[in-house]
Amino acid sequence: MRRSRPAVLGMALVLALGGGLGGTALGPPAATASAAASQRSVAASAAVQQVGDDAIVQHYEQLGGGASFLGAPVGTPYDIAGGRAQNYAGGTIYWSPATGAHETHGSIGGHYAELGGPAGFLGFPLTDETATPGAAGRYNTFAGGTIYWSPATGAHEIHGSIGGHYAELGGPAGFLGFPLTDETATPDGVGRFNHFAGGSMYWSPATGAHEVHGAIRAQWTALGWEHSRLGYPTSDEYGITGGRRSDFQHGSILWHEASSRIEVIYTSIPSALLGVDLERIPTTQKVVALTFDAGANDAGLRSILSTLTANGVPGTFFLTGNWVNQFPSDPALIYNAGNRIGNHSMTHPDFTTLTDAQIAAEIGGAQRAIEAAGGDPLPFFRFPFGARDSRTIADVNGAGYAAVRWTVDTLGWQGTMNGTRGPDFIVQRVMASAQPGEIVLMHLGSNPDDGSTLDAAALPQVISQLRAAGYGFVTLDAALG
Repeated sequence: MRRSRPAVLGMALVLALGGGLGGTALGPPAATASAAASQRSVAASAAVQQVGDDAIVQHYEQLGGGASFLGAPVGTPYDIAGGRAQNYAGGTIYWSPATGAHETHGSIGGHYAELGGPAGFLGFPLTDETATPGAAGRYNTFAGGTIYWSPATGAHEIHGSIGGHYAELGGPAGFLGFPLTDETATPDGVGRFNHFAGGSMYWSPATGAHEVHGAIRAQWTALGWEHSRLGYPTSDEYGITGGRRSDFQHGSILWHEASSRIEVIYTSIPSALLGVDLERIPTTQKVVALTFDAGANDAGLRSILSTLTANGVPGTFFLTGNWVNQFPSDPALIYNAGNRIGNHSMTHPDFTTLTDAQIAAEIGGAQRAIEAAGGDPLPFFRFPFGARDSRTIADVNGAGYAAVRWTVDTLGWQGTMNGTRGPDFIVQRVMASAQPGEIVLMHLGSNPDDGSTLDAAALPQVISQLRAAGYGFVTLDAALG
């Protein structure tokens, strides 16, 4: 029977590795056992080399031989990293028993060689260089990763968790496009990243691999990447009502489409804010935080927002979940105007009368309502009626919130008191309590008896007189340090 050359080579490999055909061979004398083993090892190595070399020749011929892009052979086949290789004028074919024979050439082949070739972390190629589906470029896949190339970006590798998630997002044909860098260590030495034409992907052992792109990435970059207060990303960018969002270890970045506003939410609470109901921002700077509670109606909202915008002053708005559900478009007016939102419970009950489970439901219900409207109330909470004790403060902290009270209540919610109070009453109360870090409590709604909105009416003078006294304005984010 006539055997083909591969069959003969395969038999030679078996003979070299097994020592014979059929049955159990008689063992050599003890004195010659070592020499025999050495001879078998040499024979096995030669057989493996021959199989590899033949596979390389066969693949070379499949690609067109000397007439192909590889051109003429350069030198002879050689051992490399447990396999074999043959150089050509236009590239190299690599072979290993596990991966077979595949070529690399051009920019991808050059970068592969720079990264150590088969002896590097990429290992042997699993494919020839191939056109990328849906994108104008090329790639080679290797046992340990992939090198992508395009005319605009050059050749760069991706591997591991970042490479896997990149593929899930569509690879070069997805919104990230081609890689701009190899995978690189972050400055803190903990994580890894790749930059792409359309964004970046970061990985750490604690967070896994997640992408950031667009305006959210630009804001994260400006804050200091992964070594900013936000830390590493814990989500890809995703859609929210009226915009987009990415979450990080210690907060989130929100993008609001209607205003193109970027909002940074920090969720980590300084230890100094735990166990307290904050009455003043801890600072020596002459700054004031104007805060507004919403629980009844929104009669004064548009006037208040107009005044804040006209004066370039930000505010912090504490919303109940019921109020958000009653006025679902109002939260967008608030955060698109550059203001901050906090949690004021779902139904505005006295927390000291509730069980721990009921408190959790009140906080969680409001948070979900505000998030559904496209905002985020973390990490600020205000107790309804200001009613609290050590237990309820601990519950609020346990839900991820810092409790924020006030330095002065304007009492605008009480109305005109039969015509005895007007906007001047509000202004006088605020100025009498003016101090660095003052937190001013005002209300959005109208008085149920006389329909007045004294806080909205007094706000222009409140801002004007505080500025005249040398005060600036901040949101409650200033309390986070």
